[in-house]
Amino acid sequence: MRRLNAELLLVLLLFASAGWHLAEAQSSIRSSSGKRWTFGKKANWTALLSEPSAFVYRAALRLKKRKEGFHPSATCGKYMGLMYLDSIRSSRISLCSAGSASSASSAAGGAQQQHRRRALQSSAAADQPLLPSQSSVDCYTAPAVTQGNSSKATVSLCHSRNLVLDTCGFLAARQRGQMSKKFPRPLRGAVRLGGCELANASRLAERDPRLGWLRSMQQAVWWENATRDDAGVAAACTPGSPTLVTTPTLFVLRDRHANYAHEMEVVSMAFSFLAALEPRDVAEQGVQVVIADQAPPTGFLETWARMSQPHRLRLLAQEPFPPGTCFASAYHVYTFAAGIGYNTNPATVKCESPVLQGMSHWLRQLYDEADASARSAPSQASAAAAVAGPATAAAGITGLRVPAGGIVVKNVVWLSRRNLEMVRLLLNASVGWKSMRMVRNEDAVVAGLVAAVQQWNAESCLLRRFDRNVAAEVERSKDHLRPVHGGSAATTTTAAAAATTTAGARKRRGLLGKAWAALASAGRRLLGAAALGNDLDSDSQPQSAVDSGGRRIRQADPDFAGDEEEDGEEEEEAEEEGADVSASQDGGGEGAEAEGEFGGADGTDTVAVGAAVAASTVNRTRPPYMVGGNIIMLSKLWALDKQEEEQQQQSSTARTAASGGAANGPCRPTNVLFKFVDGDFNDAPYSQQLATIFRTGVLAGVHGAGLTHGFFMQPGQGAVLQLLGDSFAQVAANNVFRNMARGLGHHYEDVPYSGVDVDVPQLQAAVKRSMDYVAQQVMEAQERRSGPLRLVLVDQNHFSVVMPPAETCPVLTLQGTATATMSGTGEGQAGPEEGQEVAGEGAR
Repeated sequence: MRRLNAELLLVLLLFASAGWHLAEAQSSIRSSSGKRWTFGKKANWTALLSEPSAFVYRAALRLKKRKEGFHPSATCGKYMGLMYLDSIRSSRISLCSAGSASSASSAAGGAQQQHRRRALQSSAAADQPLLPSQSSVDCYTAPAVTQGNSSKATVSLCHSRNLVLDTCGFLAARQRGQMSKKFPRPLRGAVRLGGCELANASRLAERDPRLGWLRSMQQAVWWENATRDDAGVAAACTPGSPTLVTTPTLFVLRDRHANYAHEMEVVSMAFSFLAALEPRDVAEQGVQVVIADQAPPTGFLETWARMSQPHRLRLLAQEPFPPGTCFASAYHVYTFAAGIGYNTNPATVKCESPVLQGMSHWLRQLYDEADASARSAPSQASAAAAVAGPATAAAGITGLRVPAGGIVVKNVVWLSRRNLEMVRLLLNASVGWKSMRMVRNEDAVVAGLVAAVQQWNAESCLLRRFDRNVAAEVERSKDHLRPVHGGSAATTTTAAAAATTTAGARKRRGLLGKAWAALASAGRRLLGAAALGNDLDSDSQPQSAVDSGGRRIRQADPDFAGDEEEDGEEEEEAEEEGADVSASQDGGGEGAEAEGEFGGADGTDTVAVGAAVAASTVNRTRPPYMVGGNIIMLSKLWALDKQEEEQQQQSSTARTAASGGAANGPCRPTNVLFKFVDGDFNDAPYSQQLATIFRTGVLAGVHGAGLTHGFFMQPGQGAVLQLLGDSFAQVAANNVFRNMARGLGHHYEDVPYSGVDVDVPQLQAAVKRSMDYVAQQVMEAQERRSGPLRLVLVDQNHFSVVMPPAETCPVLTLQGTATATMSGTGEGQAGPEEGQEVAGEGAR
């Protein structure tokens, strides 16, 4: 028997181990460099901002864990998937490396395993330590299929070590050409390297056409006039040298500084470069961004400044480094019309991209915008900033939540170009392809979009119920204010009698309920909430309920964060700590027992108000969709809506047919609503624009850089509509926003039109389809994260009392809530209002 039991125990352990490894495999993934990423609910994504690969591999893991899986084609994988990062790593060309010759063999491509093997080899080579007198320069590129006639389209990424820079000589001259004059043309010797001979990139490109990317502005600026200076490099790069910069530095060259789309293209390649190389120094120290071109600053620099934190963004032309500054580790980025953020490849317009989705999450995290798809709860700081503002967040205030949690409002943004194009016309600057994007009937477009949003919202079950019930509820509410609104004296007398009859019973139930709640609180702390939960009867059970998924839903959870709440986690933690003591569930509503807004301070109006309340609620029962006093289970509400609408439909069919009208269709069961935003962002600060985009579900506009805002929308929960005039429909650049939208998992549509007037009905139909998609995706994400959809009211009658933290006041935490509850039953003391919870989870 003992042997049998031992064998049985061994089998169980093996099954448990296999299950654990399976769960680990489902939540972890290995990168090309061999690093294993494991993502938990408590991951600190702000701390991981200097490791972009974490965001890419989390996005890849999410795509793989979908019900339908994730099976990208070879083309999608090469240009948009994880192989894109492998290709960057394996494309390494050494331009300056002691003891090794430059090699072009890695640029030839090959199978995925060869990519990964070469990626590992290049990573190991790049991490080899160097003497102070030695320098190295390794350059990389990325797969790209360029469209159109741009001869400059290229991607060039370099990593240099022990590079010495004389800023004044670096900025002494400028490159030739109107569009290139923003780039420096350094004097010979302004860039110095030691211990190696710099290869001639132009000759390498001539010998192998696959290395044509080496002939770029990167080469012209950084390496064309660089010289060897072993002694000078050794002196500047010796540890302890006052000119040695040990912080990793990212030098950025912007080819189109005023074009949002090209600016984000450079950001996308900086992100991809760091995600592919996974540099250890950047992960440990972060990276200081230095803008190395001489173009004027723009509002887009905000993103570079956030990427640079905790280091300060630096414009080299405005703040030169001291002469002979040595950069122990520097990264150099230049790209134009070929980066993954500006992808014109027509073969990838239907590809989802873990790289782009990871970048989008990374960008949103840079701005402390919570990931609405993550199962981890947002930080207390981000919750405070979202509800109140940055000063409240900086003060460390926790526990903030919106008054009506559970309703999601998304923007439908029209990207207006009218003011910009008007100025261009006045300057005779709107010529060629630029003139193909002007819209004449923009007022009609705006009116049509407003109407489409209103029509879509009007089909919401929530709004239809509001419309059906609001008039009757207003009339009923008059009895809650003062008897003078309730009608005759006889009615008032009847109400007073009803109130007198029920007052004693309500008070007795209230006293018993509060006493039992106090005992239950202490019992939960000693025995655990689960042991007591099944023994509480329906009249005295604290205001919580268990949904179909087994999660406990509390009336006024102290950590409730609306749709940003973690998957049952906060409720469970609070229950384990015995944080809540709830009042009785009898009755509820404003003015039931406590002094109300319209009650007298001396109590003279209490009986009259109570009588009016009793009269108005005499035949009203608690709706089946309510839990406690302030939670609405939406699935039950929508089931009731469907039943009521079917009954109304049957009764109104004859009247509708007789009048010749059309009956309303079924309502839409959704907690997502939309509002229209006229997005003329010309005079709006960039951060203010993003504040709007973070809450945008549908982005619509004529082809233009403004559509680049789609990168900041929640991946998989947005829609992009690109309006294309017939003269512009075949331009290759249209693929940029097709690839962006589909790569991010957004719904995407072309909206064609002829001439200079948009087809408004066609645009309205596309917007409604987009709202359908966004609402469905948002709701599914909420359910995955927080369980069954619900609405929660937090107002002056439905709230949680804030208690000190347990480590500070353990006695209060254990006994204070029970004492506070019992003290409310004493003479002359007001206890918790009906429908109110007293919670012991304090602000920490």
